[in-house]
Amino acid sequence: MGRLTGVERVLLQKSPNKETQMSRTSPLTFSMSNVVKMRLILDKEKCSGCAACYTACQHNAITMQFDEEGFEYPVINQSSCIDCGLCQSVCPVLQYDKRQPQRSDNNDAQKGYAARNKNFEQRLISSSGSIFPPIAEFILENGGVVVGTAYDKHFNAVHLIIDAKEHLKELQGSKYLQCKADNTTFKRIRDELKTGRLVLYSGMACQVEGLKSYLRRDYDNLFTIDLICMGIPSSVVWQKYLNVFFKGEKILHVNFKEKSVGWNSFCFYVKTDKREFRERGMKNLYLQSMFRSWNMRISCFNCPFKNAERISDFTLADCWGANKLVPELDDNKGLSSVIVHSQKGLKLWNSLPDRIEYREIPIKDIAAGNSNLISNKPQSGNRTLFYSMLAKDAKSAFVDLCTVKPPTFLDRLKKKIRSLVIKNTGK
Repeated sequence: MGRLTGVERVLLQKSPNKETQMSRTSPLTFSMSNVVKMRLILDKEKCSGCAACYTACQHNAITMQFDEEGFEYPVINQSSCIDCGLCQSVCPVLQYDKRQPQRSDNNDAQKGYAARNKNFEQRLISSSGSIFPPIAEFILENGGVVVGTAYDKHFNAVHLIIDAKEHLKELQGSKYLQCKADNTTFKRIRDELKTGRLVLYSGMACQVEGLKSYLRRDYDNLFTIDLICMGIPSSVVWQKYLNVFFKGEKILHVNFKEKSVGWNSFCFYVKTDKREFRERGMKNLYLQSMFRSWNMRISCFNCPFKNAERISDFTLADCWGANKLVPELDDNKGLSSVIVHSQKGLKLWNSLPDRIEYREIPIKDIAAGNSNLISNKPQSGNRTLFYSMLAKDAKSAFVDLCTVKPPTFLDRLKKKIRSLVIKNTGK
């Protein structure tokens, strides 16, 4: 196969099936009674949308369709399915227990670090300590390709494959929405691996598990990064937010964790053809829809991949609590928690001292600051109300339900009493 010419953006494939085309661009409400066979593969409440089954099917019997909340799910065309079982064999959720021996073997060098990129400019445009770029640069400098998530022209998240450093910026920064499912990225990674070329894949833990399940064998030339993740927001909710609050404006740039006021109290930033919008991240209405667990894929509340032992080579996250753990590294411009799982990951890590400044820290301290490493967030009771309002009046759903209200006098009094009790009793 031909080599890349700098960058390859994975676009949704045009389908001759009109219904499939609709499902790729807008949310569909579909009845589970129409996809009975899919339920035999995996219940909707467990499906992460990794697209391993969609990619693996050799008979084009599986399409990805949006549900009423704006999340994509694999749906089987009964007339095309030959019951080969391949979709089941590559599903990372169904194969999770069977893959536990590989997962345990992969964590033979597990170490934890607080780390930051020595390249200050790269760190400023990254979400935390900017550890992904140095690892990616190492792969690119050694003739490899890097696969991550970038924005398309509508600011949806899509896979992007690069082989040149000048495109690395597109992969930097958190994108708080689910990457559009495609059936070409995993295939392209497999093809590159078979040539012996180095490949770095960065994604959520469920995506890394999906990739490795799809490949069905280990490759020494494959490196993977996953992230500590609370849950995956809906791309359709994201588009509704943009359509309500930036209607008639052309979006030019989005940064979910902009650091103009620092990393600890980050900002949500959007640049359009008419203005620059910036507000504290914890007050942003879209992010609040996620923080309150309404705008989150249903499977994220029971994710099996939230575990300290992972099948990736690296796990990255913010290093919350850095001011106590490693105050000498905390300049409020971003610091990362890093877990190196594998021996080959550790070998790569040890080749980066000129690019990364770090201190080894216990993994239990990383978990203390990032509970989503090992535990799932509980589902909020207002989820149904949020999506019901969103369908009728999106602006009201965001403003009425997601606005952060100042604490009342009674709230402040209760907080004061609790602090006094803790101070006096230690409990």
